[in-house]
Amino acid sequence: MPSLPPESLPELQLRTLQAQLERMRGMHYGYYVQFFQAAHLFTVLSLLNLALGLYHPLRAAVFVLPFFIVYAGFFCAYLLSYNLFARIYATALEKRLNVLLGGDFLVAHRMEEVYLYATPGPKFVAIDLRRPWTFISASTFSFTVGGGLMYALAAFRAWQLLPEFAPRYAPLHAYWPLLIAWTLGHLAYLVWFFVGGKPERDIAAIVNAAYPEAA
Repeated sequence: MPSLPPESLPELQLRTLQAQLERMRGMHYGYYVQFFQAAHLFTVLSLLNLALGLYHPLRAAVFVLPFFIVYAGFFCAYLLSYNLFARIYATALEKRLNVLLGGDFLVAHRMEEVYLYATPGPKFVAIDLRRPWTFISASTFSFTVGGGLMYALAAFRAWQLLPEFAPRYAPLHAYWPLLIAWTLGHLAYLVWFFVGGKPERDIAAIVNAAYPEAA
């Protein structure tokens, strides 16, 4: 295979880095869109299910709602985890391009660190635990509190209905142990992933090894 002429290598490096940066920025945007679509859909479905729980003929539907709310929040957090992935790599690419271009021409990564949340850094999903006053932190906190209140209402309605339905449907006797295990298991993983931050640090270590200027 013929080697490339040396004079073409700088241009090839720039084009390769630019293509990777476009890919990461597209990924960043795409997963944000998916996150908001999922959040809106899950909110509407949860409200409809809660309303069904108050409608006598369909009141048993509320038993699945607390499980669904936990799943919905976990899935939204999963979508945001790809934003972390994309931002870490995009930051390294922008820093490398700045070095090659000889100036701070690409500063989006610096703006994101201030305006959104630090990567890597301790956070709970998108709540920056070092700077919780950012708008995305406040928005995530609001979404979490809203989901928590809906979860509490659904659990309370399930508690009201259990004495009526458990004698007729034996698996409902295990409802509370299952719900507690389901909730705490998902919460523990989110704390490990986002607050502990090991997966984020592992990705950052790979990127920093390949792009020392990103460290």
